[in-house]
Amino acid sequence: MNQSDLISEINQTKCELAFQVTYHPVYRFAQFWTFFVSSLAIPALLYFLFKRIFSLPFHGNIKFMLICYFFSSFLFAVVMLFDFGYHFVVPFFVFSKCSLIIDSTLFKIGHLSMTLFMTIPMLMPIGFSIERFVALGMAKNYENVRTLLGPVLVVILITTDVNLIYNVFQNEKFNDPFISFILIPSTSAVQFNNFFWFLLYVEITNFISNCVLLLVHSRLKTRFLRQKSTLSVRYELEEISQSSKFTLIVSFTHLLFVGWYLIAIISVRTVGQDFFGGYVPYTVARGVYCAVPTYNLIIVFVGIKSLRLMNLRRHNKVQSTVKIKSTGKEGAKNYENAITNYWNTVSSDINRMRI
Repeated sequence: MNQSDLISEINQTKCELAFQVTYHPVYRFAQFWTFFVSSLAIPALLYFLFKRIFSLPFHGNIKFMLICYFFSSFLFAVVMLFDFGYHFVVPFFVFSKCSLIIDSTLFKIGHLSMTLFMTIPMLMPIGFSIERFVALGMAKNYENVRTLLGPVLVVILITTDVNLIYNVFQNEKFNDPFISFILIPSTSAVQFNNFFWFLLYVEITNFISNCVLLLVHSRLKTRFLRQKSTLSVRYELEEISQSSKFTLIVSFTHLLFVGWYLIAIISVRTVGQDFFGGYVPYTVARGVYCAVPTYNLIIVFVGIKSLRLMNLRRHNKVQSTVKIKSTGKEGAKNYENAITNYWNTVSSDINRMRI
């Protein structure tokens, strides 16, 4: 067999593999699901951004970071719509098995953009924790601090993410026969596994930091209340509490979905194809990508529900704080004070009119 025949046989084997993987029922359903939830997540995230996040009464720093976080999730959903729309639609129109193999340039664009917008929301919560600790440390005058820390942290985190991705793919030639945008090129597999482990550690560490932050905030709030702090300090502490609880909910939900994906994909790559009984089911397991795209849709409902509950609790707390007792001796005294204040106001108005 000459070299040209060998190359032709190898290409036919790759095309056959692409055919078997693409039309595998589990793989097909996973591609449809990711395409479907991404198409729903795009308008949902836009609504959440413009109707909820932009109107949050939080400090400008954390608000700016939340806007960037959900906007990157929106861009990720857009990329998923195109990538997995390609996976879902193209098999209906191809006439040969080799047509299922993705062009290397198209794969490079789809894969790198997907990796970038998938990992930015994974690193962004680090900024949440840093900004919240700074806000807590400067609680007495943080409301007067201008919006600068948030944009700086966003730039640093995105630059860090781009640099990490570059280090993973700097030696990659993208010469493999690509079946799916989610599959990692073989040359960069080891570096990408290390990158995933790093992201998993970041997710867990950030969640623990958020829990510590709320504990520290609770103790500081008690101390400030004992010191009879000013109303502005109490307001700022309440704002820090509300925004920290919201970022904790976002981080925890993100950890559930993304953490599950990271653990699953690392486990699949660790056990290898022998565990799955062949290369086709092993490739199918690597190509199933549902958890993170589903998160892009679920987080909208979780965010709306959590903000609604926090607003309701804050409203009830304010009402219970300012409510004037109207029964018993205390109620009679409050009524007498109210009448006295009213007549004092009327008397002063009459005196001014006479003058």
